[in-house]
Amino acid sequence: MEHGHQNGDLATRRFRIWVVGRLDRRFSGGLAGIQQEDVPEGTLLSGTALDQSHLHGTLDLLRNLGIDVLRFEVDPPPTDQVS
Repeated sequence: MEHGHQNGDLATRRFRIWVVGRLDRRFSGGLAGIQQEDVPEGTLLSGTALDQSHLHGTLDLLRNLGIDVLRFEVDPPPTDQVS
């Protein structure tokens, strides 16, 4: 993900991470801005990332805790619409 500026603000992007198993409900409480939802495959973590380091930090935390990631998605950057 690239850093982007729109009207002077850092562009943020939505992400979704599917992990194996059910995580304790308190897990995402310690991760600012990340929501947690039980899904048939395990647990879905979603939120908004400010930059790549935020995404990598979240993925590193999961890896360090031994949590297997099934799938990871980041929304494409918004397109500038000129009127």
